[in-house]
Amino acid sequence: MIQGKTILKRDVFDKPRGKIKVGFIDANKDIIATENIFQWLHLAEGGWVSAGSKQQYIKWEVVPDSDDPPPPPTIPDPTDTQPPGSETREIIKGKTIKNREVFNKPRGEKKLRTIKANEEITATEHIFQWLHLADGGWVNAGPRQQYIKWEIVEEPVDITPPPDESEPVVTPLPPKEPWPITEIKRAGRIATLLVDWQNPKWDFTPRQFSLEGTMAYPQTVTFNSIPARGKGATIPLTEQITDYLIDLNGEKTKELILTIGVGWINIPTLPGTVERLTWAGNHVVVKETKVIQDVEFASIHALSCRETDLIGNFFDKDMRLVLHKFNAVTRASNMIKLANARDCYTPFITDPDVNNGDMWIPSEYLEIWPELPFTLSDGTQIIEYELFGYKIYGLREDGKSVLLRDPNGFKTNWKIDSPEVPI
Repeated sequence: MIQGKTILKRDVFDKPRGKIKVGFIDANKDIIATENIFQWLHLAEGGWVSAGSKQQYIKWEVVPDSDDPPPPPTIPDPTDTQPPGSETREIIKGKTIKNREVFNKPRGEKKLRTIKANEEITATEHIFQWLHLADGGWVNAGPRQQYIKWEIVEEPVDITPPPDESEPVVTPLPPKEPWPITEIKRAGRIATLLVDWQNPKWDFTPRQFSLEGTMAYPQTVTFNSIPARGKGATIPLTEQITDYLIDLNGEKTKELILTIGVGWINIPTLPGTVERLTWAGNHVVVKETKVIQDVEFASIHALSCRETDLIGNFFDKDMRLVLHKFNAVTRASNMIKLANARDCYTPFITDPDVNNGDMWIPSEYLEIWPELPFTLSDGTQIIEYELFGYKIYGLREDGKSVLLRDPNGFKTNWKIDSPEVPI
């Protein structure tokens, strides 16, 4: 039996990835399901609901259905022709499609090694498309096996224990590696891109609009490849990035993102290109600042558009610094989403072949967070910021975290003026 709880309101469909809606479930509701197919849950009361590729919509776990005792052990069949000391077992055989990082556990942050593309792999188990490799470590096959194609096969195995001829070999653990985005964040400062009504272009007041106009605006924030005003060079929309858009949003939302006129895609080009812009209200890492002709500019970290191994989503630790929500925030902090009120996420990307991939913006368009270390009113010192989904934490020297902000507001004397982007 599967038990879980909805994080967001979810539509219920007639089948996995179905198009016929049969109902909905409100947020913060407990659910019970009987089976899971690629994160689609078959509800006990009928219908299927998507939990999200990383359970970002519904957190769930498998629990025992009853207290019935386990079945008795199987008695060997005397007619079995299998040789003594051997049996068959189910194992997982597969082949990598792209380079894949191997981690210490499913959704882990400690990277152990890398498997190249087109490599044969063997695994002993899988948990939500994370494969436990026979030679150690876990690797993500992708929610639709788009990174590693695999299947369960049976093969004979010798179960006779080998003689103990020597002392066991102890392999030292690899050095602990931080999450890549966290490592970059530690070298810079975090800032929030000002929403439209905070923009100095409009004297920090809402723009005037006609009765026929809209109450919110695209709020795109432009970047340049040099410390200057303007958009600078466009960025090629590579196959890796379009694949990543599917991982983040699903196929349907990806099509909407790539529609001309949504504020991300240029007039059709071959190959496609995107502009050097992102959306206000999102958080960024400021790598450095520079004053040019009495104007301060900030260099912002972005992902390379030519990265071949893109992983992580908006709900992973610190990934909000490079995965930005496509939205508009009104003065009342209400949010307008893409298309039919869809959640939509895009990676903030740059082209490393253009001026080393630098992304510059006038600093006046940013609200830079309080410099660290920051001392709270109770004397607690914060040495690092951590972002988990919609929550912001401060890390103490002893490794413990303090909640600084959640959707209900600030929890300490630590504050920023910018509104929180809703989830």
